[in-house]
Formats: sequence, structure tokens, C-alpha cells
Amino acid sequence: MKEKNKKERKSLRRQQRAYDRMAKQWLRDTRLLSYLIKDGVPPLASDPIEAIRGYIETDTDQIPYASGEIAFSSGAYVEPDLLFGMKKKSWQAYGNADFQKDMPKAYDLESRKNLYVAAMVCNQVGKKVDYNALRPVYSMWVVNDFRIKKSELEIKKEWIEKTEGSQVTRNEPKEGMMNLATFKIGNEIREDDKDSLKVLHYLFKCEEEKKANEKLRAYGFTMEEDQRRVRKMCNLSQGLIEKGREEGRNEGRAQGRKEGAVQASVKIIRGISQDFGIPIQQVYETQKEKLSPSEARQVGKHLGLM
Repeated sequence: MKEKNKKERKSLRRQQRAYDRMAKQWLRDTRLLSYLIKDGVPPLASDPIEAIRGYIETDTDQIPYASGEIAFSSGAYVEPDLLFGMKKKSWQAYGNADFQKDMPKAYDLESRKNLYVAAMVCNQVGKKVDYNALRPVYSMWVVNDFRIKKSELEIKKEWIEKTEGSQVTRNEPKEGMMNLATFKIGNEIREDDKDSLKVLHYLFKCEEEKKANEKLRAYGFTMEEDQRRVRKMCNLSQGLIEKGREEGRNEGRAQGRKEGAVQASVKIIRGISQDFGIPIQQVYETQKEKLSPSEARQVGKHLGLM
């Protein structure tokens, strides 16, 4: 059993790496990037998609590199998934786009976002500071979390009824020297969702290849190569989604067992106290030894002892 679980975890890690690589390759595509820019860069919000594609500083349909390194004088550095420039007549700006397939545990994502926009501003400064030459920067983050940490009931609501939607959030003020936009990919698409969220959903969180390709045609993703990439993305997404469902159900069952033990203990303690006329506190002290520390605390709270 241990060997089987080890192989499954290894296979899942391979799927996650492959999914992450492919998602970051999609970010390089100026078709996708133009939708993120339209909904994440206020000065260009009213411009047509094809015009926005023309503002991206690249000679091809893809940004020619998938990452860039920004170094600090301390020796530290950050590595955005994608760095690019934007230019519309006299207006110029720099941008980065980053993809998160899950929410990080080791650090605060908001701190990382702020560091990236600060790094892009500081990276424009040479030996002599020219404040008038500084371009505004736009940092765009695509977040697609496959991990499920909810009760069984909430999992049913999320995956069967699919009630959770997508959203784009921007920092305030709407435009300044340093700007952030976060694109959260939901489990379903609503009619009033922004086009960027619809494109991201069908590219990154699709379960049905045929439906994804059909919907994406309306957004300019029509080539055979697009269809092959969507097929691969769908397969990887499906595996990660099923893993998320499985982990969520297991966690829901574990939480249910824990809550069941707490409720049963509360009922037993109250029953003994009533039947034998023993103070609840005294019964609790004798019964809590059979519980884990966290369960004992929960029982105490239910009994009004904490």
C-alpha cells in the first residue's frame, strides 16, 4: 500500500509539473496575454483585443522568453514567469504575468506580489535616477487552486452544483506607479464574467475538450496546435481535479469523524451528569483523558466550560 501511494504521489507531481509548464507556455501567447491586459491594465481597458496585442512589445505571437530574472544589490533575485513591455503612442509600461497552480504554504502570496512590482520599478533605475523616465508597472497573477479544504457538503456544492465563480481583483488606486491584478479561475463560467476569466477557465480548468475548443474559437484560438494543447491541458486538469476531489472527500470524512467524536462525548458527559447528579466539570475531567487535546477543547467549549 505504501509503495502504491508513493507511486501515485510521484505521478501526481509529474502531472503538476507538466500542467505548470504548459500553463506558463500559454501565458507567453499574446492572444491570452491581451485578454489579461484588457482586464488588468485600466488605461487599455476600452481598446480592442487586436489593438492591445499590437501594444505588446514583441515581434512574434509569443513573448520570446518564458521567464526573467530581476536581481537586487543584496544578491537576492526574483524570477517572474513572464516579463514584457507595453507601448501605446507616448504611454509606456512594463508588466509581468505569473501563474499559481495552487496557493503557496511556505510564504504569503500578497507579499510576493508586492515585491515583484517593487522589483520592476527598481529595475528601471541606473546609476543616476531619472524619475521622469520611470514607467508604471502592472503585475498580473493567475491563480488556479486545485486543492480542496472544505467539508463534504461544501465539496458537493462546489463540484456538483459548481457555485464558486471567477473574479478579477485590482488594487486601489486603479492606476499608479505599481499596479496589481489577480485573476482567480472559478469552477464554472457565468454570463457576466469578464472575457479574460472565460478564456482562462477554458484553457486552464477545462474538463471537456470538445466544449473548451468550441468556446475558445470565439476568442481566436482556432489552430490545430491550439486544439492539441487544449486536449493535453484538459487531460492534466482532469487528473488534478479528481485528485482534489479525492483529497477533499478524505478531509471531509476525517473532519466528520472528529466532529462525531466531539458530539458523542458531549452527549455522554451530559447524560452521566444528569443520571448520577455529578457536576459536569467533574465528569468532563474524567472523560477528557479519552480524547485528543483538540477534541477535549472542543468538548469543553460545547459544555460551556471554556
